[in-house]
Amino acid sequence: MRKITNLLLLLFVCCFVNAGELRAQDNSSEKKKDEKSKRADKSKNGEKATSIGGKEHEAEILGVKIGMNVPTALEAVFVNAKRKPGQEKPDAQRKEGKDGKDIRVLYKKLPQGDLQIIFAEGRVVKEVLLTYAKPPNIADLRLAYTGDIEIALDGDRYDDRYSVGFTDNQKVQRTWWRDEKTNEGYRLRLQFFSPNKIKDAGAKFVVTAVQKLLFITPGDEAKFAQAHSLSNK
Repeated sequence: MRKITNLLLLLFVCCFVNAGELRAQDNSSEKKKDEKSKRADKSKNGEKATSIGGKEHEAEILGVKIGMNVPTALEAVFVNAKRKPGQEKPDAQRKEGKDGKDIRVLYKKLPQGDLQIIFAEGRVVKEVLLTYAKPPNIADLRLAYTGDIEIALDGDRYDDRYSVGFTDNQKVQRTWWRDEKTNEGYRLRLQFFSPNKIKDAGAKFVVTAVQKLLFITPGDEAKFAQAHSLSNK
């Protein structure tokens, strides 16, 4: 009789513990969903969502942001790249785009890497691209290797604001991107790229992000042009 009583007591304790674990798992899952929903709401409303992957997830590169005018953008690069007197101007520039109105400027061998900025109609920033001198690890950026954002790495969460895909059908280069609404009403896209498995030596395994890109979210070009009084609307 005593053995039966002890067995029943043991079963009761196990069921109680398992129920507690299930409740904890449910609460954890609901918390993740709530956090993801809050970040999505902030992005839609043009607010800055806190990233778990550090400052590289901010919508700027060397202080340069979409919509900045030329003097402000060049000053940001000069200060944040710690350029010396006499290096206020870019290393090179060229005209491009429709009617050659856009201006692309290039900075080579900055401490952070090679930088390119495109000024729409030579007036405001519409695209910024940094090729990293020291590519950050995707684990440190909290970027998921696949689209399964619930998979944890060393017990840490991934940044679930990002979509994950490839730049082409051959799947030689992985990319991560997210959209963020601005106060001016248009959206901008922040995107990271892995090494190209064909062109980049040692890129068989994706462990780093070699480029960071900021540009206007496709479909919002007219809103961007209108917000900044550009002629190409």
